[in-house]
Amino acid sequence: MKRLRHPIIGKGRPFMRNKTLTGTRILVFSLLCLAIACSKSGNNTQPPQYQTAQSSSTRNTNPQVPDANFTAVVAGNTDFALKVFPLLDPSGSSNTVFSPYSITQAFALVAPGASGNTLIEIEQALSFSLPQDRLNMALNKLDLLITSEGTGSIALNGDQLPMLRNANAIWGQVGFSILPAYLDTLAVNYGAGIYLVDFINATEDARNTINAWVEGQTNNRIQNLIPPKGVTPTTRIVLTNAIWFKANWASQFSEASTTNQSFFNQDSSTSSVSFMRQTFMVPYAQADGCQAVDIPYAGNNFSMLVIMPDPGTFDAFLSSLTPTILGDITNQLSAQEIDLSLPKFTFTYVTNMVPILSSFGMTDAFNPPTADFSGIDGDHDLFISGVFHQTFISVDESGTEAAAATGIGVGTGIAPPQPLTLTIDHPYIFFIRERQTGLILFIGKVLSL
Repeated sequence: MKRLRHPIIGKGRPFMRNKTLTGTRILVFSLLCLAIACSKSGNNTQPPQYQTAQSSSTRNTNPQVPDANFTAVVAGNTDFALKVFPLLDPSGSSNTVFSPYSITQAFALVAPGASGNTLIEIEQALSFSLPQDRLNMALNKLDLLITSEGTGSIALNGDQLPMLRNANAIWGQVGFSILPAYLDTLAVNYGAGIYLVDFINATEDARNTINAWVEGQTNNRIQNLIPPKGVTPTTRIVLTNAIWFKANWASQFSEASTTNQSFFNQDSSTSSVSFMRQTFMVPYAQADGCQAVDIPYAGNNFSMLVIMPDPGTFDAFLSSLTPTILGDITNQLSAQEIDLSLPKFTFTYVTNMVPILSSFGMTDAFNPPTADFSGIDGDHDLFISGVFHQTFISVDESGTEAAAATGIGVGTGIAPPQPLTLTIDHPYIFFIRERQTGLILFIGKVLSL
């Protein structure tokens, strides 16, 4: 099938394929699918290839957002991240990772079409604290900020800066009426329109088209995301969000320093795994019940915050982790020379978000008789039929240029203090954050290797 070129995502930059992915590589796909009852199936014909429905309005690339609204959006994302995270792995035995920001983006696309109790429940579940008009403007400004920082350009010192792409695509049934006000909101705040496909008469073609877009946005890391019967002739809208992040460490690890060491797993077993190692100045904190290190990426706008609870306390620490406690830990970070050993790891995590969101009281949206998405089509015939989330992450030394990036300190003739040794050798939590705002793009835990 011919691959889809998507003209209305992100900033319009082409997706860049890379022969190798080094440093930290994160791939997130979040799918939100809305369907109506079979009685509304209709008799629409096959749409023209890649036909779109789009507002004549253009994206507001300079939204005027008060600092308080901007802060509220970031705080809501943090609250959502920390209340969802413990529920991803009820057994407490699996490595997990997800992107609260991706899910926030997906629901921000559908929320303008929700009304009444359906909207209230979405706002409560997603920790949306602002009215819709202010929320959309703040999310627009936030996306413009972080994607401008994640440009993938070359810094003055020659470092490759992080690449961050946040892509939205909305897929609608051809002939299905969409209200102009809804299209205007998507265009002004997210630069998005709606691709027209035929779920009714060409269900498999529609599924394959969406999957092809997903493959393109994720460098083919995620294929056939929507399985057979994942969409049906009753599907009317599918909203997709994909975040792709690639960054090299600001101070790269040398492959020559990587050695096998023991990692003490959550189940009390021990694994021999590859640990990266380097000594450098990095923000560090020894807080109540944990140690934390904030490892910057090139350009210093993004970082990986690693929090390692004291041995044997991981479950208790995670259950008590709140935005306030996380803020206390980050506030204690200060520059410290650290001899850091960090394990390499790669894993994928897939989850169905419907049970988790339902547990937060978001039920009307999933129930056809009560769902109210009349802001999309003017009727009460839409409901959310599925919310799927998939994430890939890989952490390594960041290639063969690592040694050249290692800093060398020149003393004054007085013996320097010995660096603090920190070995991340038992279960820990990690966050990929934008440092200026504190926005959590990804959160994960490593329990076993």
